[in-house]
Amino acid sequence: MSMERSDNAAAGVIVGIGVIGFALSYEALYTAAVAAGMDSTLAYGYPLIVEGFVTIATWTAYRLRDRGWKATAYPWLLAVAFFGYSLWVNAMPETLLGPVVRGVPSVALGFAVHLFTQLRKKRNAEPVTLVELLDDEEDEEPLSDEPWPAWEAPAEQPALPLASTTFEAEKPRPASVHAAVRTWARQNGFDVKETGRMPQSVYAAFEQAHP
Repeated sequence: MSMERSDNAAAGVIVGIGVIGFALSYEALYTAAVAAGMDSTLAYGYPLIVEGFVTIATWTAYRLRDRGWKATAYPWLLAVAFFGYSLWVNAMPETLLGPVVRGVPSVALGFAVHLFTQLRKKRNAEPVTLVELLDDEEDEEPLSDEPWPAWEAPAEQPALPLASTTFEAEKPRPASVHAAVRTWARQNGFDVKETGRMPQSVYAAFEQAHP
């Protein structure tokens, strides 16, 4: 027999024991609820609260196993407590107290809500797996099978003249030189004012034209 078949057989036996055990415990819990003064119709749900809480607490402890023993100690403690109560009802029903039996549903309700919040925190904190990412990608628009256009290098832009970072101090010149430069600049398309200082570039152009 392969290991997988052995595991399936063991799982079947476990499920069978659980079903038979619940059926036998169900009668004792139902009888205790009716004896404590509960409505006979509503008492049918009493065993589901007790035994079901053991299952929920165990499952919560299993889901929180990667958070360390501090996170799992609380649900394990609740599972053991309700299991102990079920064992008490089945083993010594004559020692049960009516207020204790009637108070169990209220206690279970509060703890169940808290366990629910713990499971929600666990779910929100779980990282996205690779399988989930692949599933999300299936909903996206498929890529086209057409070949990509050939890559073309961008056209070269003409190099821009770099601005000079050094400034030569304007040399003192006679007024007659300024007037001659101004007249020459207007004749050669330079935009200069009637009065005031002219840009150094105008003087440089004039000197280049008249070495």
